[in-house]
Amino acid sequence: MDKMETLQTWGRALLDFVYPPHCAICEADIEAAELLCKSCWAEIGSHRSHPQTEGGSHAFEKVVALGPFTGALQQAIYALKFRNQVRLGRALGERMGQCLAEQLAPLDCLLPVPLHPARLRERGFNQSAEIAAGLGAVLGVPVCHRLVRRRRNTRQQALLSAAERRANLRGAFALMAAPPASTRIGIVDDVWTTGETMTACAQAVGGDRLWAVVLARSGAGDLLT
Repeated sequence: MDKMETLQTWGRALLDFVYPPHCAICEADIEAAELLCKSCWAEIGSHRSHPQTEGGSHAFEKVVALGPFTGALQQAIYALKFRNQVRLGRALGERMGQCLAEQLAPLDCLLPVPLHPARLRERGFNQSAEIAAGLGAVLGVPVCHRLVRRRRNTRQQALLSAAERRANLRGAFALMAAPPASTRIGIVDDVWTTGETMTACAQAVGGDRLWAVVLARSGAGDLLT
């Protein structure tokens, strides 16, 4: 460990002493590395036996979600996206990989839905990429960041109608490198609401061996983009 890493380690330890870490969902006391308390992790992992898996839309073979967009899983996603809990993205991806390893075993690679560079600078991270990193580490599947780019900085989807969502995303993604024809790709995002964003990304990739892989499946009224 070099001098900078040593200072960072001591700095984190001092902060943990002065400001003890709390669960990002329920504020219970935790060890810093845990991010969430055992109870919240247990609720998120409770979907292990009942994943939200179904036949895909016209763009996907399957849509696979760890669970519905409710409870601890919903709150964890909010913490990731809106409270800058970046490390939680990888941790949630790891938990999904642990829970759904068998269901996701057919995948050859993972493609996180890309953000436009301007949105990435504004947010500071791509939550889909963080989730894919954790998921890929557990599954032993590569994460392919350079297959697709986002070429238009689209409006936020949350307040748009279904027709407006489709129009907003038309031509938003462009293929950068075509994958081998036999590759089964899991396109990764945090929440499936109407599926328009993931479908637009899938249309840029093309082919008939695409899966939508998300942490949560939302009802039409639970909008989150």
